[in-house]
Amino acid sequence: MNSRWCWNHGGRRREAGVTLVELLVAGIAAAIVALAVMALYLSSMQAWGSAGSRLALQRGADHAVERILGDIRKGSRVIISNGGATMAIYRATASGDSLMVTYTLTSGELRNSHGVALVDNVTALQFTSGNGVKVGVEVDLYDNRGTTGATGDDMSIHLASTAVCRNQSLY
Repeated sequence: MNSRWCWNHGGRRREAGVTLVELLVAGIAAAIVALAVMALYLSSMQAWGSAGSRLALQRGADHAVERILGDIRKGSRVIISNGGATMAIYRATASGDSLMVTYTLTSGELRNSHGVALVDNVTALQFTSGNGVKVGVEVDLYDNRGTTGATGDDMSIHLASTAVCRNQSLY
């Protein structure tokens, strides 16, 4: 009697197991599904990390620019120097204009005159003003977060905004 077949109660034959070929086909199919699931998981984790890095870079730029814009709004006028890479914000007082704060790009960091680095990885900083009251701020950030020499995984952010000095002299 062949061990692959067995008899049921009605006297008919039925298969008792699986063949080696069936087992190999099922194993290969399971391996393909497992590899597809693993590839999907790894690509989603890579995308998650990439989005997180971009968000961190964006938040850093946004925080720095918002702080600068807040100081511009508190001031009465600005003086831009160093080809647009340095800006001094003045505030009108009863005894004349008083320097509030200065912003400049130093070794890839956007710093204020109090020595605080607002953000690093800055590749370009540009202050513009035609009248010393309405001020444009542009900042570029770059993060070489991945493979050295490969630019496909690097991040860059360009942020631009404008603010107006609101504390005009009442004296």
